[in-house]
Amino acid sequence: MARKARLLSPGTPMFIRAKGQESLKIFASDEMKLTFLAWLRDAAKTYQLTIHAYSILPNQLEMLVTPKDESSLARTMQSLCRRFTQKYNQQHQKTGTVWQGRYYSKMIETDQALLMCQAMIDLSCVREKLVAHPEHYIWSSYRIHSGQESNYGLVDILPFWHLGNTPFERQQNWRNWLQELVPH
Repeated sequence: MARKARLLSPGTPMFIRAKGQESLKIFASDEMKLTFLAWLRDAAKTYQLTIHAYSILPNQLEMLVTPKDESSLARTMQSLCRRFTQKYNQQHQKTGTVWQGRYYSKMIETDQALLMCQAMIDLSCVREKLVAHPEHYIWSSYRIHSGQESNYGLVDILPFWHLGNTPFERQQNWRNWLQELVPH
């Protein structure tokens, strides 16, 4: 039986989640996270997938992306997940997939939903209890959105631009808004 086709509209932002197998911490080392990020940037550029936000957690990846055409997302994820699986299996003398089924995807169509999705991704490290505040987690886009780190190829979503007239205002307003969402 053929797989159900993904709902996708080129130019419409999408939330993506790719989970590792239950028992595997596939992103356990900083080296694997760095390698994954480099491959993500390369694949996204090659297949024309715009990246807006990301978080690499020990057992999963979350992203907010916009595909340029109907194959952008699928080709990026296929390239990325295959390369990562090969490297992981070589390092751990394993075979087979490290991923738990297909990646999850959902179109995000309103400005408010886009901001909430980006916030959810930037705060996922807090939700997973990896850190108390997202500024302490270097494997997500929070530090880029809040102006604490240089932007290495992320493209801001349009609603983010509405947070202020200057980059400093947008970054400050992002920090303030997410501070309200962080559980105390």
